[in-house]
Amino acid sequence: MVSKNAKQIVYRYNGVESSEEYEVDLGGDIHIPPNGGLICRKDKYWKVISTQIQESNDGSIPIVKVFLVDQIA
Repeated sequence: MVSKNAKQIVYRYNGVESSEEYEVDLGGDIHIPPNGGLICRKDKYWKVISTQIQESNDGSIPIVKVFLVDQIA
């Protein structure tokens, strides 16, 4: 069963569109860190510079875009 908090997450690394990774969270269990937060992906830490939520009008799950940079200092 699909949770009301279900979402598709798109991770983009260092602003490079071709680097995008997609993850479907049907259970709504994946926490999206706040802007400025850190997330571990690809065996290293990345800083969240922004997130965008694209709601759908057709009833499909929303898309959360998470923009990451590897310069965490």
